[in-house]
Amino acid sequence: MNQDALVNLVIDHVDAAITVYDADGNLIRVNKGAERISGFSYAEMRKPATWRHIIPGDDHQRVMAIIGRRRLEDFPIVNINPWVHKDGTRRQLRWSNVALPDSDGNVAMIVCIGFDITDQHQSEMTLTKAKNEAEQANRAKSEFLANMSHELRTPLNAILGFSEVIRDRHFGDDNARYSEYAANIHDSGEMLLALISDILDMSKLEAGKFKLAEEIVDLGKVLESCRTMVAGRAQDGRITITCQLPASPIRLRGDQRALKQILLNLLSNAIKFTPTGGSVAVSAGRMEGGEVQLSVADTGIGIKPSVLAKVFRPFFQVDHAATRTRSGTGLGLAISKHLAELHGGAIAIDSKPGIGTTVTVTLPAERAVDQDRAG
Repeated sequence: MNQDALVNLVIDHVDAAITVYDADGNLIRVNKGAERISGFSYAEMRKPATWRHIIPGDDHQRVMAIIGRRRLEDFPIVNINPWVHKDGTRRQLRWSNVALPDSDGNVAMIVCIGFDITDQHQSEMTLTKAKNEAEQANRAKSEFLANMSHELRTPLNAILGFSEVIRDRHFGDDNARYSEYAANIHDSGEMLLALISDILDMSKLEAGKFKLAEEIVDLGKVLESCRTMVAGRAQDGRITITCQLPASPIRLRGDQRALKQILLNLLSNAIKFTPTGGSVAVSAGRMEGGEVQLSVADTGIGIKPSVLAKVFRPFFQVDHAATRTRSGTGLGLAISKHLAELHGGAIAIDSKPGIGTTVTVTLPAERAVDQDRAG
């Protein structure tokens, strides 16, 4: 075997893509690794159009600029760029580009050796994404704790303040005023209980310790119960709540408390973010595939597209801590998502700033119970 044949044999068995260009930038050699990674033959790779497929977009211009260099001192050059296979699959390659001189010290050939680093690149991207998400979660938790110091103190201060007035009978025998203060204490206690319940539920859900207590649930009755529970808040804001249910009752197997919590969270959010005089529409029904669908639509302030993808994250709140105008833990949607998924379902949100928000919960068909089996 002569020297050239030996060199060709070695080049073809290197686990890398190798391309060789002459002094005019013409492709004069590729190895089998380059053909395998690209899916194109050497004859096909000699066509400029092929390279616009293999290296698309701005990367193509950058690679052509490297091949077009004519000063030995510019080399070696290391770069990373994708290669797109003939079938459309994409690989990431790290290139070492070296120039070989002629007898006069000018560039005679440029040899480009590319190693497939797709798996390494993907691992790095995954680690970077996980790191960024962890940092965002930590920031969200810090903001959450800062918000909670305010949210917990507000009802506690009311409870302590009003109870002190009643205990010391600051207003003598004015029982009507004391009754009003007792009602304020009760409302503050309910607010405090709701805050603590959200925190405890989220903790259980994240730890995988929340267990469903399944039974046959009449979704219409759950809806009416939840509407009654939020009616006072809606009335205070002059917000209209309408319900649309099918003629036949919707019964399903699920955790009644969890389903009620999902709906209460969605209704509470809808009322909270809907201005005075707005409306909230609740509907439930069966889809063609048998799935049970529940939706809550409001005419509220809506959510910006940049924020929409984050609303289901635990501890995320639409209002920034420094500018928050609405109370709450910000855990309602995260809890609702977890509870829907525990039922094998999903939750989706569609929102337009200034128009309103629609949240849809879909539960699988196997959760539905036929009327003749409900007893």
